[in-house]
Formats: sequence, C-alpha cells, structure tokens
Amino acid sequence: MVKRLGFILLLMALVSTTNAQKILRNTSILNYQRGDRTWLHFGFTLGVNYMDYRVFMSGANAYRAETGKMDVGFLVGIISELRITDDLGFRFLPGLEFGTRRMIYTNVPEELDEYGEKDGKVAAYNESVYITLPFMLKYKAVRLNNFRPYLTAGTSLKYDFQKHDRLDLDKGVYFRTKPIDVFLEAGLGCDFYLPYFKLGVELRFSLGLTNTLVREYDSKNPGYEGYTAALKKLQARMFTLCFNFE
Repeated sequence: MVKRLGFILLLMALVSTTNAQKILRNTSILNYQRGDRTWLHFGFTLGVNYMDYRVFMSGANAYRAETGKMDVGFLVGIISELRITDDLGFRFLPGLEFGTRRMIYTNVPEELDEYGEKDGKVAAYNESVYITLPFMLKYKAVRLNNFRPYLTAGTSLKYDFQKHDRLDLDKGVYFRTKPIDVFLEAGLGCDFYLPYFKLGVELRFSLGLTNTLVREYDSKNPGYEGYTAALKKLQARMFTLCFNFE
C-alpha cells in the first residue's frame, strides 16, 4: 500500500513538473522584441485627466476658495523616444490636453451672489485647452517576460489657448489666469508587450511651477475685485492616466 501511494505521488510530481515546464516555455515567448532594440521609435498616446489648482489665500477679505468637484478631461499626443541605453530613453511627447478646473467661493456677499447659488457660495470655472510640450526621461526596469515597469520624470511647457484675460461672469470666470506655465512631470507605469506593438499604462502627476493668477483687476467688470483679491497664488496641478501605443 505504501509503495503504491509512493508511486502515485511520484507520478503526480512528474506530471506537475512537465506542466510547469510547458507553462514556462509558453511564457518565455517574448513579444515585439525589436521595440527595445530600435534607437528611435514613435507612437501615440491617449488619456484622461483631472485638473485643479493648489489654492493659496491672501486673507485680504472674508472670501474663501477651495477646489470643487472633479471634472474629467482628456489627452491626445504623439510619442517619440530616443534610446540612450537599454534602460534609459529620452522622450518628447507633444500633445493637446482638455480639461476644466472648478473652484467654490464661500462667504460671498449677497449683493455679489447673483451668479451663484444664493447661499453665499459661487462656483468658478476655468476651462483649459493646452498645447503641451513635455521632455521626459524614461527609466525601464528589467523586462519580465512581456511586462516591463518604468518610471518617468521631466518638465513640460504648456500654453492655454483658452486664456482667461477677461472675466466672464455668465460662464463662471471670476478670476484671470496666465496662458503659459512650466510644469514638473513624474509618472510610473508598465509596458505590456503585444505581438505587434507595446501598450504602456502610465499614471502621471504634473505640478505647475509658476503663479498662474493674474493679480491685476479687470477694469471692464468693476465690483468683482474681491474674487481676485482673496487669492494670493494659484498653482496648477494635473493627474493623468495615459495609454501609450508604441
């Protein structure tokens, strides 16, 4: 009986070992190997984003401002990457980014609340259409079968075509912003190697380095200076989920 049981266990071990070897052989098939060997390659990226401001109050009046609810925007762009080493690449990622930032003002005097919610709150909106010019370094970890994690870091120059150089109370524009900003960019992701291309899924954070608030009041809309006076600084932020096709 013991011999039979030992024989059965040995047979099961042999079968398991054979199956494991088959699985390893199947997973060791490396897709799209030339993607790591070319010194220059191109692709495109699609993504969704969330934009907001880091708000610094001036304390000049009783108004308070905070970030409103999230609005989802989107990104389209072109990818070009120059291979520096097997693990490091230099990337240029020009594209267009669309999004909306919301801010909620509170403690607003009733006489200025005609465009708000009649409860001392006013919702401010700032729509943006950026042309963005990011320059990034991409550090890639060791490839594991058809997966390869990576980190990215760099800087970008963004120009907002929806520059708000005038207040527009009907559209919720209660403060003005500068059209040009410089951002620090950092991200992490993973490349999935498919038979004919690789798909990268990346989460990226962008932080503006300048004060994007225009401090001067809009002379064509007197009486609404309090919204700008309440703010000391606006620092743009952005969170983006990218899908890179290379």
